Amino acid sequence: MAETFHCSIVTPTGPLFDGDAIYASFPAWDGQYGMMVGKSPLLTRLGTGSLRIDTPEGTSRWFLLDGGFAQADKGQLVLLTDSAMAAEDVSYEQAEAELADVADRVSKPGENQEQVCRDQARAYAKRSLARSSS
Repeated sequence: MAETFHCSIVTPTGPLFDGDAIYASFPAWDGQYGMMVGKSPLLTRLGTGSLRIDTPEGTSRWFLLDGGFAQADKGQLVLLTDSAMAAEDVSYEQAEAELADVADRVSKPGENQEQVCRDQARAYAKRSLARSSS
């Protein structure tokens, strides 16, 4: 049996995942990170994108993360995020609608362009996750 570490996804409304993993791949602000048992301690800011957790049972769970922090230390990975969704709750149609909305906002005067870029990145990540999980 593969060695495991404890993995948690924590949102303001409570835990979204809390269990053992043999591998996790998550979006950080500067790229995709991977974690297995023995990873050096880490504290980093999360980005927007897909999180994959491989479980000891041989399955993979997928989630959409949108910002927050990741801490790896003492055989555990904790992902603290304001927003996370399980892949099965992500709708391709909803992601397409969000992309259309963001496209309308890109050139509107007075729009907060930083927020528009974040919303666009989240909508693209949702669409990508919905495509791969269907």
